[in-house]
Amino acid sequence: MALNLVLHTFRMIFGNFGQALRVSVGPYFVGIVIAGIAFMLSGLPFASGFDPMASAFSPGAILLPFLLIPMILFITAWVAVSWHRFILLEEYAGILPAVSGRPIWPYVGKSILLGLIIILIAIPLFLIFGTLIAGVAQPEPGEISFSADGTPDIPLAFLIQASLVPALVGIPLYYVILRIGIALVGTALAKPLGFGEAWRATAKVGGMIFGVTIIMTLINLVPGWLIFSVQSISPVFASILNMCLTWLSMMLGISILTTIYGHVIEERPLIS
Repeated sequence: MALNLVLHTFRMIFGNFGQALRVSVGPYFVGIVIAGIAFMLSGLPFASGFDPMASAFSPGAILLPFLLIPMILFITAWVAVSWHRFILLEEYAGILPAVSGRPIWPYVGKSILLGLIIILIAIPLFLIFGTLIAGVAQPEPGEISFSADGTPDIPLAFLIQASLVPALVGIPLYYVILRIGIALVGTALAKPLGFGEAWRATAKVGGMIFGVTIIMTLINLVPGWLIFSVQSISPVFASILNMCLTWLSMMLGISILTTIYGHVIEERPLIS
């Protein structure tokens, strides 16, 4: 069932590839243009020799995040709302997806609230798992040697154990996001759904969602490995690959929430 849902989301994206590009490429191009104009108006120099500490406290640098952060949130919500509505309401996008009459700012607000909830859950998880892993993964002083250039050669076992913390924390967090994140889809459709309601509605497919969490965690390991492998061969190709995989990861996340909402709330079947 979990695998069917993940495969369904891949088919959703690549079976509607033109629309997937229309709802995402245009908004991100607009965002890049606005960010470029904002950077130029900030007065920050483009030269590589400028003093970063002095520039960091210039008026332009201080004001820049107050423009860029809302813009990034809006662009991301614009893409997500457009994709949710295309899949579930069959609203096709033109050169740019529609903005007028779309609940984009409410989606931003709900996303921020979801983010705060996840942060509150993440803090104790990091403390618990970080403490447990540190107790067994802390290398003894004699276990760390240094190479000729002075860089430490940390034991592989320690690196593997230390990498468990993000995974142990990430899996339950992603599970919670998939359980309550369908409230965002409701907002996109102008059909308000609270986080508590979303949690109760997804209880009947909790096992399936946990399976999706595991599958997606494994899938998300692939981009980092690919980019690391290609980086030494061609940095330019690695950058292009990184952009493509980042786009795919974003669209997968949005599509999974859309699929779960359609299956749970609208009782749509999963096409196997």
